Amino acid sequence: MEDYLQYMKTLRYQMNDVEDQAAKISVEEQMFSTTIQTLEKDLELAKNETRRLKEENDQMAKAKGQICLQILEKQKKIAYLECDSSTLGQTFELMQQERLSLSAKIVERSAYYANVAEDITMQLKQQQEWINAHNFSSPIGETDSVKEKAGGT
Repeated sequence: MEDYLQYMKTLRYQMNDVEDQAAKISVEEQMFSTTIQTLEKDLELAKNETRRLKEENDQMAKAKGQICLQILEKQKKIAYLECDSSTLGQTFELMQQERLSLSAKIVERSAYYANVAEDITMQLKQQQEWINAHNFSSPIGETDSVKEKAGGT
C-alpha cells in the first residue's frame, strides 16, 4: 500500500506539474492570443492608415496637377501679354515716328505757307503801290485828257 501511496503521491506531483504546465501553456496561449489580436488590430490600423495616405496622396497629386495646369495657363497668359506688350511697344514706336514725320511735314508746310503769305503780302503791297501810283496819276491824267478832248472840240 505504501507503494500505492507513493505512486499516488508521484501521480499527484506529476498531475500538479502537468496542471502547472497546462496553466503556463494556457497563460502563454492567452498572451499569444492577445498579442495576435493586438497585432491584427495594429495591422488593420496600418492598412487603414495606408489607405488614408493613398487617398491623401491621390488628392495631393490631383491638386498638384491642377496647380501645374494653372501655372501653365498663367505662363501662356504671360506669354500672350508679353507678345501684346511687344506689339504695342512696336506700334507706339511707329506712332512716334509717324508723329515726328507729321510734325516735320507740318513745320515744312507752315514754313511754306509763311513764305506764300509773305509773297502774297509783298505782291499785295506792290499791287497797292501800283494802284496807288496809278490812281493818283490817272485821275490827273484823265482830267487832262478829258480837258484836252473837251477843249479841242
